[in-house]
Amino acid sequence: MMKTYFNRHLFIFFIIIGLSYSCIKKNTYTLTPAIEFSDFIPYTDESADLKILFNDGDGDIGVDANDTTLSLFTTYYYYDTVALKYRAFLKTSPNDTLRSNYIVKAPTDAYKGKPISGEISVRLQQYRHSTKIKKIKYVVYLLDKAGNKSNVITTPELNVN
Repeated sequence: MMKTYFNRHLFIFFIIIGLSYSCIKKNTYTLTPAIEFSDFIPYTDESADLKILFNDGDGDIGVDANDTTLSLFTTYYYYDTVALKYRAFLKTSPNDTLRSNYIVKAPTDAYKGKPISGEISVRLQQYRHSTKIKKIKYVVYLLDKAGNKSNVITTPELNVN
């Protein structure tokens, strides 16, 4: 009697564990990275942290420790109060948009070949060209090691003092 009671409860326990485990959904992502805006934190020295959420199906985000391959690209836009629209900031020489490129380091080898998601934080050394500029946006995209380009995102309007 006691053995039957124990076996019945053990059986129910394993059923509950099995059902619980089967309800856990494993994340699957495409091999092309996907990004979305997370946060923008400006500092008094005109630097800022730009935070981007990402996911990638094969975990090949970022580069190894000694690699200097650029993998995150941002273009800075400011609100022109005369034209009443956003404009890409132009470098004086050559006449090109100010695109900043960053090196994103890979987390560890443990993620290679596996789905991965997380947050990338990039320190922008000078996030606007003048303190008179109060509204800015960034256009951002990411390349993985295989050269797959993520979606291109535009941050929301960022109001800075």
